[in-house]
Formats: sequence, C-alpha cells, structure tokens
Amino acid sequence: MKLKGEKLKDIRRKRGLSQTALAEGICTQATISLMEKQNRIPKMNILNAICSRLNVEVGTLIQDDDVSMTALFDEISLMLVRHDFKNARKELGQIKVKKLETEFDKQRYYYLLGMEQVQNDQVDEAIFNFELILTQFTTMSANIYWALTTVGMARAYEKRGNSDRALKFVQRAVNLIDKKKMAGGRRQWQILYRDIASLYLELGKPEQAVEMAKRGIDLCRQNESLFLLASYYSLVGQADLKEGKDQEGHDNLVIARSVAIANEEQMVVDEVNQLLK
Repeated sequence: MKLKGEKLKDIRRKRGLSQTALAEGICTQATISLMEKQNRIPKMNILNAICSRLNVEVGTLIQDDDVSMTALFDEISLMLVRHDFKNARKELGQIKVKKLETEFDKQRYYYLLGMEQVQNDQVDEAIFNFELILTQFTTMSANIYWALTTVGMARAYEKRGNSDRALKFVQRAVNLIDKKKMAGGRRQWQILYRDIASLYLELGKPEQAVEMAKRGIDLCRQNESLFLLASYYSLVGQADLKEGKDQEGHDNLVIARSVAIANEEQMVVDEVNQLLK
C-alpha cells in the first residue's frame, strides 16, 4: 500500500487546515509533513483519525502499489465465492510467499489460504493461518481483512463443531465493523456481510442473519451492484422461514432466484429451487 501524499495535501488545503491544525490531538505536525512529502504511512489509528477529521474514507488516501497481486487475490476470492476450490488452490500454490513484499499482501494471502483450507476440511491448518494474521499483522488491524479473518476463524470453529466459539468470533467481527473505521473495497465488504449472515443463520441466529444480509442488500443498492445480491435475499428468505414467516420467506427466495437468473448464478438458482420445493 502507498499513501497519496499530494491527495492528502490537496484535501487538507480545501478544508482550510494547516498541517498543525490537522495534526492537533492526533500526531505531530512533522508526521503530516512526512505523509504529504514522502507518502509515509503512519500507524492505522493515526490514519483513521486524520481521515475522520478530513471527512474522507481511508481508501481515498491509500492506493495499492501492486496492481498485479491485487488482481490475482481478487480472482482467487471470486473463485472461493463460486466454490471453485480446485482452481483457487492451484493459484494459491503458485504464489511464492517469500516474494510477497508487503504485510498487506501477506495478510491477504494467508486469509485466502485459510478460507480455501476451511472449505477443504483442513481446519487445523486454516486456524493456524488465521491466527498468524491476527497475531503477526496487528499493525494492519484497521483494514477489512482483520474482520474477514475473524469471520474465517468463526467458520473454522463452526466446521469443527464448536458453535459457542464460532459465535464469539462472529460477534467479535461485528464489533470490529461497528467500532472501527475499516478500510476495504466494496467487494470485500459484500463478502464480509454475506459470510457473517450465513454464519449467523447456521448458528441459530436468524434475526442477526437478516440484519447483516440487509446491510449487504443496502450496499448493493447504493452501488447498483448485483454481486452476492441473490445470496443476500436467499439468506433473508431462509431466516424468515426459520422464524415461521413462511410467506415472507417464500417471497424473498423468489426474489433471490430471479436475481440469480439475471446474474447467471446457476449454483444459487439450484440452491433456491431446493428451498422452494
């Protein structure tokens, strides 16, 4: 990741703030100067506070300086969403960990590796990799992969049959989302909401599942995106059925099927058809 120093300087000036005024109560004026002149990334709590004062998202000031790795990680993430675990495993196997230059790339790699391992019942290996992220990359705790990894831990413990521990990790992830201003792309947020809603449903918390799925639906609407929209409606429909709301559940599942057909998501169509029988 790289800081957009000139962008920071431009926004600061538009807000009518000097470097000293922007830094007050957050950091030193010298820190702001280094950020603007040398693109120096400060600690994430400082960066979050600065962005909050400027009323901008962290992503406005941060850019990924390794576009090729980002594209590869995004593709692997999509493979996992589509349950294409064979190709996800193949792509992950071709990545040379020692050649990953940034902590952010390592964090993304170990998260995706852990998620692939969970899906292939390599639960102990997945937990090892998730714990590696949560203990070794603490300086990255304000980006969305911290929450995604926490959800990954929940999924691993759910697979292990430890529902109580899984629920604790899910709730910890929700707390991270609600209390921290986390930097992340739209697709990562959509995956995060889907995964949390799905886990809540499987752990017998349909009301919370609906809440998280609706956050995802709102995000799709705001961005005019169909990505995972069918899955959100399916989760809401399933939660409705668990709560005895048969008509609402049926209606949401029909919406899910329609969206899945429009978005050519045959796997979701098949799943919903089974639920509608």
